[in-house]
Amino acid sequence: MALARPKTFLTGAGLVWRRQRVLWLIYVVTLLLAFLSTRGIVSRTAAVLDHSAEAEARLVHGFDLGAILELQEIPNSPLAGSNQIFTAPTVLSLIFWIFVTGGLLTVYYWDEALAFGTFFEACGEHFWRFLRLTIYFLIVMIPVGALAGVASALHARIDDKSVSPLTAVYFGVAAGVVILLLAMVARLWFDMAQVIAVAEEERAMHRALRRAAGLLARNFGSLFWLYFRISVVGTAVFSLALYFWMMIMRPEAIFKAAVLGQLMILWWIATRLWQHASEAKWYSEFRGMQSSRVPAPGQPLVSVPVDSPAVPA
Repeated sequence: MALARPKTFLTGAGLVWRRQRVLWLIYVVTLLLAFLSTRGIVSRTAAVLDHSAEAEARLVHGFDLGAILELQEIPNSPLAGSNQIFTAPTVLSLIFWIFVTGGLLTVYYWDEALAFGTFFEACGEHFWRFLRLTIYFLIVMIPVGALAGVASALHARIDDKSVSPLTAVYFGVAAGVVILLLAMVARLWFDMAQVIAVAEEERAMHRALRRAAGLLARNFGSLFWLYFRISVVGTAVFSLALYFWMMIMRPEAIFKAAVLGQLMILWWIATRLWQHASEAKWYSEFRGMQSSRVPAPGQPLVSVPVDSPAVPA
């Protein structure tokens, strides 16, 4: 079994730092798309909340959940439609991530600073392949989503029939952990398929998925531990910043909250790129170890000196 080198975890972080132009490009485009997606709700809420003493007391100099609920219940609520998922900026953000993944994996796998023209050429070369991989990923996630629905129904039934409220809580935690692990394994599988498509110039995504599945099955502990550690570190730092924002920072510190929010978004993007960089580095080292074990044509598997006593006369 080929194991990742211990330095792969930190090497991926260093790779993201050295090639941080990719990080800033993604951050700027994401910020622009987020700005466009919030223009509607900003204009609607401004017409209701601007020049409102109650809004200033309950939302600016504090956070009152009741005020948010009252705002949702008024006729023609400005918050209506704010929970829609498939908006135009959201779809554009998904397409942009699919587009840019080919370029950033090329940068991380070869560890080279590409010119913008070469970078976008790599993005366009892998776009349609990764679009097909995204469709495959959505198909694979259908059973995971169905399992989550079944778990939710069972949780509600246990909560209704169980005498102790802790039974439903324990079941919900266990089901959530299992579903989360399944989703992480699926994400890791498709991540490695993307790396193989870039490193091996594989055009058939079904072959890339088969190779990635075999690679993940043979090296599951090494790859999942690498992916899991980065996820834990990223979630821990993000949760700590979110706790500081909600519990410690004063509500009227709007500028500080805006800066902290942007740093959280930047960290979350960097965490995802850290995963990509570590996976690409892992596969590069894996290929290097595999090629070093393959003998040259005509070379014996074990070379023994001619004058060695182990060689019979």
